[in-house]
Amino acid sequence: MKDIVIKAEKRDIKGKEVESLRKEGLLPSSIFGIKGNFDITLNKKNFLAIYNKAKYTTVIEIELGGKKHNVLISEIQVHPVTNDVLHVSFHEISLEKTVKAEVPVKLIGEAPGVKTYGGVLIHSIQELEIESLPGNIPQSIDIDISVLKEIGDTLLVKDITLPKGVVLVSDEEEDLEVSLVSVAAPAEEVEEEETEISPDDVEIINEKKETEETEA
Repeated sequence: MKDIVIKAEKRDIKGKEVESLRKEGLLPSSIFGIKGNFDITLNKKNFLAIYNKAKYTTVIEIELGGKKHNVLISEIQVHPVTNDVLHVSFHEISLEKTVKAEVPVKLIGEAPGVKTYGGVLIHSIQELEIESLPGNIPQSIDIDISVLKEIGDTLLVKDITLPKGVVLVSDEEEDLEVSLVSVAAPAEEVEEEETEISPDDVEIINEKKETEETEA
């Protein structure tokens, strides 16, 4: 992927006043830098176009005041109702030092255990924490599930092959033995048994009442 670059301007406006920036199509943001923190504004439309490509795993180059800052997106704040992006936080990094990142797990292909035998695919882990140089962070960890041929087949964390230069943050045996994706048997449908009711079991209220009045 080509270098992703976005221009930024220094931001002095803070607090509730930043709403005026949003109305102008600007996005209040912050860089938590190696040598200091910066409040900035971005063109919102440009950022959203970049985010669709970069997500949280691709290095972005922010140009600010003639200097370049290599960053990763660390947090995006959105409106609870409209889901509109309100603020973005970036974490400045060194391209020569490893970083940790949460990378999504992407399932590739079809599992015969599901398609042929009617099993249920259980995707247990959605993200894995990895460590690598910033330029080596994969956008996703692709898992070929075509090897899950029968009900009961399972892929563990230790079974995956990571890209060159990428390692899992945790290599403890108990973490490597965790199920990543598996094929489970379909839930059995429980049929409700119909209970036959004999006429003798049905209480006839009016008849009982008339009998009682006759005996009285």
